[in-house]
Amino acid sequence: MTSVSAQDTTVRMWFNGTPEAHGAVLAELIPAFEEANPGITVDYEITSWSAYQQQIATAAAGGTLPDIIFGFSNLVAGFAERGLLADHSEFFDPDDFVPATVELTTWNGTWSMLPTWFSANGLSWRSDLIEAGGNDASAAPQDWDEWLAWAEGATVRGADGGISQLGFYSSSFPFNRSNMFTRMVEGNGGAMFSDDGMTATMNSPEAVEAAAFLQQLVECCDVPRSIEADNVGLGQGRTAMVYNNFAFRNWQNEFPDVLEYAGLGLVPPGPQGTPDMAGAGLGANVIGITSTSQNKEAAAALLQFLIVEPDNIVQLAGLGGSIPGALLPEGHPYFEENQLAARYLELALEGGSPDPAHPNFSEYESIINVWLDELMLNGMDPQKAMDNAAREIQSEIIDRSGIGFN
Repeated sequence: MTSVSAQDTTVRMWFNGTPEAHGAVLAELIPAFEEANPGITVDYEITSWSAYQQQIATAAAGGTLPDIIFGFSNLVAGFAERGLLADHSEFFDPDDFVPATVELTTWNGTWSMLPTWFSANGLSWRSDLIEAGGNDASAAPQDWDEWLAWAEGATVRGADGGISQLGFYSSSFPFNRSNMFTRMVEGNGGAMFSDDGMTATMNSPEAVEAAAFLQQLVECCDVPRSIEADNVGLGQGRTAMVYNNFAFRNWQNEFPDVLEYAGLGLVPPGPQGTPDMAGAGLGANVIGITSTSQNKEAAAALLQFLIVEPDNIVQLAGLGGSIPGALLPEGHPYFEENQLAARYLELALEGGSPDPAHPNFSEYESIINVWLDELMLNGMDPQKAMDNAAREIQSEIIDRSGIGFN
């Protein structure tokens, strides 16, 4: 167990999650850390997923950031670019973590945050429902034609023509929709930005072709926003397939009778792509020490205890069936007891790719989602929708003095 010597040090930590889940685990782990580290007190707050970005921005502007903040990996570049984060290589060994997650949390050569747990956004499906539609679901679809065939075959309509079982669901969550579109564009040989990050290219022919295919999927097989949560929709059989990073979360407890039908795979390449372009969106929940912290060593000791020591991080990562960012010892029971997490790890290592490493990409995603909604909900022409997205984002790039990639 990690132990450091400190004299009356208080470490302030913001940790995203829910009081009943993450709060309950921390309520056990924090006292154990304090007992092992006399003189260090931990003042922690469970922060809201919906408000934490503004909370951090407000605290940074007011000089009141805590010692430790939490976030998503798509925010690392923005936080680091704004000078909010410490260099974690001073306190941690990257060899203790899954290599892909170290790359995911590094900006401009500086290891800026630590992965708590991570996952791969890919296709998730109910094999029984896909096979009932006349398709072999033992492996992921190999191209967009097969993806569409799966969705069409699994779509069930009532006598009134309305869809009662969605062959494909475009997700309840905006992040998943923009993340999926990014994977589709990349898998079709395109990119969301130029190599230097200075030009928005989500209106390229490859990207427009991806947008047109997404629109086709929705028109044939989806009722957007009709399901409150993706994992519940799959479990109840209301949808046969979705793009998500936690589509089977808590199935062990809520839907044990259909757990055997859980299928996971990479997003297939498009017509302009090649087989090696099949992919999944790699993302992580991240935590890090702020650059303004006056208690960096004590904060590092706390994070070592919470997210590097195997038996502690699996308690936190296991709440969502996710993959710990820290490497677990060979033979650790976590993956043996959680086969879906093991499959997500395979997916991440097989074809996981992060979002574009742009300091403002998390903000640009909101613009992309506005025009994806026009595409999916209102039937806007794909070229027009993507032109509008690219125009707005290009204006933002110019307004921000041309901040591009590192």
